[in-house]
Amino acid sequence: MSNKYGISEKELIKIRERDKTCVYCHKVMIDPRSRGRRIDWATIEHLNFMPPWNNASTVAICCWSCNSSRGSKKLLDWFKGEYCLIKKINEKTVAKPVREFIKVQVKSVLTILSN
Repeated sequence: MSNKYGISEKELIKIRERDKTCVYCHKVMIDPRSRGRRIDWATIEHLNFMPPWNNASTVAICCWSCNSSRGSKKLLDWFKGEYCLIKKINEKTVAKPVREFIKVQVKSVLTILSN
């Protein structure tokens, strides 16, 4: 069974096991069903601002605060904003899955530009 994003339960478990803290600010997160503060909730983050969002290379887990701040902004554009500047979130400080996603995206753009 998959969720509204098309991520299988098995894949989502794998992603949650990988992303124990927010992939951006490294905050320890809580289950959204708990009574804790919303800003600490673990949320599904779409690294691509457009689909597909159905596997561990395009989806991560981040805190509600980072997810809310990013919204639908492109990742590299979001890094230039006030929220990321204040929290010192950038290509070098994010978790490995995000760095790998960025690397693939940059390589893809360079390939397109070289053709």
